[in-house]
Amino acid sequence: MGAMENEQTTPETYIDGQIAKLKEQGVTFGICAEAEARDYLAEKCPPCKTCSYARLFDTYSEGESEGKYIELDFGQLRYLADIDQRLREILLNMTLDVEHFCKTKLMTMCAVTEEEGRAIISQYMGSLDGERRQRIESELARHDGHSCGGTSDGNNGDVTLWAFLDAVSFGTLLGIVHYCGKYRIGSQKIADYSALHAVKTLRNTCAHGSCILAETYPRADGKRVAPHEVSNAVAAVGVSRRLRRRWLQTAPVAQIASTLCLYAEMVPKGGTRTKRIRELQHLLDSVERESVIPAVNPAMAALAFTKRLTEAFRLVE
Repeated sequence: MGAMENEQTTPETYIDGQIAKLKEQGVTFGICAEAEARDYLAEKCPPCKTCSYARLFDTYSEGESEGKYIELDFGQLRYLADIDQRLREILLNMTLDVEHFCKTKLMTMCAVTEEEGRAIISQYMGSLDGERRQRIESELARHDGHSCGGTSDGNNGDVTLWAFLDAVSFGTLLGIVHYCGKYRIGSQKIADYSALHAVKTLRNTCAHGSCILAETYPRADGKRVAPHEVSNAVAAVGVSRRLRRRWLQTAPVAQIASTLCLYAEMVPKGGTRTKRIRELQHLLDSVERESVIPAVNPAMAALAFTKRLTEAFRLVE
């Protein structure tokens, strides 16, 4: 029994079983041969991840093929997995750019002097409850000695603002952005809090290698998930109400829209911005030219909408 169990859980047997299951579901192997698919699943992208993109394709609703996919080839699943990986790499860098320039803007708007910056941190830490304060102190302790300007020796009043920002997570950055917006700069705004939160969520998705394109379908309840400011910005650049209703209730696309919106607003023109947008534009153009998937597929339509936003927000030079 033990030998049989070991045999059934070897990678080869598992992958062969997944390929057999795909064939039973109507997936063909014309664009990508079975042997090539087996190597891909064993070495490059696990079956659970690759097969998750199948949800974007239609199935027969009746007849002897009921429940099977309509004209779905494994090569299309592989294509989506590869494009998704490239998209995540580009978007991860863009979210990190937004984070960096958010910190820079916060410094410019709130800390005219180093002393003022230290006072902000002291006041912010003093405003927190014990559990939240302890978590941030742990972040500072882990980073102590590695940030520019140092952090502190357990005295929060001796932490420079930039050292604090250099040490803490994106989530903590959101907290101090909210605090400074409420208590330091009044009607001025570093960045829309909800949009920044969407950027943070996308950053985590990309950093953890989670699928983006596999989730490009709208919420079942039809509710908009994009922040109000992003929705208004998308409307202001001429995107139709129909497209806004379709895509701004689709979580990953709403997060991408938030990132592009803040990128246009916060990242100054220069080498970094040019490089990121060229990378994104190159990917979107290659998909438009070379895709093996119909343009009406949700993933392809989401990428077309992303391309439209890059142009509408004047990110493309």
